[in-house]
Amino acid sequence: MSASDPENGAVGGMIPSDGTHKDGTAANGAASDATAKGGPSRNKTARVVASAVWVVGFAIVVKALGLVKDVVVASRFGTTAVMDAFLVAFTISTIIEHWLRWPIRAGFVPLFTEALEKRGEDEAWRAAGTFLGSFLVVMALMALAAAAAAPWLVSAVAPGFGAEHQALTVGLVRIMLLSLVLLGGSGICTHLLHVHGNFALPSATMPLNNLILIAAALFLTATHGIRGLAYGVVLGSVARAAVLWPAIWRLRRSIRLRIDFTHPMFRGVMRLALPLLIGMAGAKLDDVIDRIFASRLAEGSISGLVYALRLIDLPKEILVGAFSVVLFPLFARLAAKGQYDELGDKLIDSMRLAFFVLLPVSIGMALLGEPFVRLVFQRGAFDEQSVQGTVSALLLYTPTIWALGLTSIMIAAFVAIKDTKTPVIAGFVRLAFKIGLVFALIGAFRHSGIALATSVSHVFKLAIFLVVLPPVLKKGRYRRLFRAFGGTVLATGVMAGALYLTIRGLAATVVSDSTGMRAVVLGGTALVGTAVYVGVARVVARAELTETLRAVRDGFAEVGRGRRRST
Repeated sequence: MSASDPENGAVGGMIPSDGTHKDGTAANGAASDATAKGGPSRNKTARVVASAVWVVGFAIVVKALGLVKDVVVASRFGTTAVMDAFLVAFTISTIIEHWLRWPIRAGFVPLFTEALEKRGEDEAWRAAGTFLGSFLVVMALMALAAAAAAPWLVSAVAPGFGAEHQALTVGLVRIMLLSLVLLGGSGICTHLLHVHGNFALPSATMPLNNLILIAAALFLTATHGIRGLAYGVVLGSVARAAVLWPAIWRLRRSIRLRIDFTHPMFRGVMRLALPLLIGMAGAKLDDVIDRIFASRLAEGSISGLVYALRLIDLPKEILVGAFSVVLFPLFARLAAKGQYDELGDKLIDSMRLAFFVLLPVSIGMALLGEPFVRLVFQRGAFDEQSVQGTVSALLLYTPTIWALGLTSIMIAAFVAIKDTKTPVIAGFVRLAFKIGLVFALIGAFRHSGIALATSVSHVFKLAIFLVVLPPVLKKGRYRRLFRAFGGTVLATGVMAGALYLTIRGLAATVVSDSTGMRAVVLGGTALVGTAVYVGVARVVARAELTETLRAVRDGFAEVGRGRRRST
């Protein structure tokens, strides 16, 4: 049900990471007015936040369409056994593409760029054609192998399914595997366009999967049932390929697809991608583990977890994605210059502000979970049982937001200093810790125990990073960090009390059948919480509040100046 995650790297790339155009002139603001606008440091911060504004803007569009898709699908199928089957099949059919996407990007983009710079356009495109042809063969072979092994894969991922649901899931897997080769090829086309400065077209294709799935849920499911959604997945991949592949052909007509697994480009990409492939395997196993445990529980357990995660994805992808994508180039630049003291300061400051923004969002979503779920999903087949199953998972998933936000920032710092081993090891340690927690919690909490184990394991991973962070980055800085955390926790606690009292006072309207009334209650309560949080933060977290508001103001101003110059 979840299409793919937004390609944050593409969006973040709209503004060069060093703040300059290729000709060396300053991007998004002339250097000459840096002092007048607050000095070089503030100008740099504004550019970083301006990049985050672009990231957030595109992410909001994609996530809004994804939410509409989830609403339509939920109204058709609710938290039923057939929906569980679709979600398991979707996980199996797309896990290969998701697993390969970022490692291949990390290997292909630098090698193709290097070929352009050192060997010229013709040689670079010949190498790209060889890699693309070879990669498509690899994806096709993986798809065929997965189709043949589908019965065993379904049994492994969903061992609790009965024979009927296993057969349905196998059929759905085989339908959706048709999209695997197209998705792999479209990913390489996207990377080629990015290297040539075309970010608009790949970004414009990102909503296609959700748009077509919405249409499939509305029309195809009426005649084909849950298989209509599977057909929608395939049609979405066809639509994206139909837009991207002609653009590549126009960009470089001389490209020719060749198959050569010994070519330096293919071997080089695989070599660079291997460490990340190992790390991504752990991330993808997270979803598989959830399906394995939830398939043994009551019907709809998988769907309840996934719908809760969809709501968590809204702030997680929009806010966490903006922090991690925009900060990585800055951290990498400081590390490359050997400016580790400044890198340490930027890391701690980023974590302070991220915690200030993400903790109240996490607690607010936990407290407003029931009215939020009712407003978004409660219609059609999504009945009261579906609401309660989703709300119970959402409540325990919410700590994932702030914990994942801080770990994402720390991972950016580790990678910037060329330490990719620590994040990979920490990821697998977290996964093992989570599995142990699920065994301990699932008996008492059922599917909500999986959500709780996920959140606790992310907090555990954050603790690991705080302990193993190199001394040069953390020396003498943790006292300032935890002092800032204390002010944020206090302000969030007061906000939580205000939200709780407001919700109790409006308890009758929370379960109202009126969508308009639900929206008014949810929006009004959120505004109360925001006002209380800002008011208390002015006293106990004044520095974080001031820096956040100034950064946002400067960032939007920078975006405005960039738009005026472009016109």
